[in-house]
Amino acid sequence: MFQHRSAIEVIVLVFTAVVGFSLLGLGATIAIVEIRDPTTDTSTAVSALASTLSGIIGALLGLLAGRAERSSLSRPPENE
Repeated sequence: MFQHRSAIEVIVLVFTAVVGFSLLGLGATIAIVEIRDPTTDTSTAVSALASTLSGIIGALLGLLAGRAERSSLSRPPENE
């Protein structure tokens, strides 16, 4: 799985997995707290989760746009 990837790509993948599982854990914790005690104020935790998710999605879209740009620059021009 990691044989043809650079060290930076492996580090990014591992970091992304750690952050992803942490966010899933936070979301599950919020859900459990809401189910057990619906009167508990979880708005701060939900706000932090939403903010982190939007930041991660923005970073992912930036990464994809950068890769697409680099890929289009390395492609030979098409003759019309």
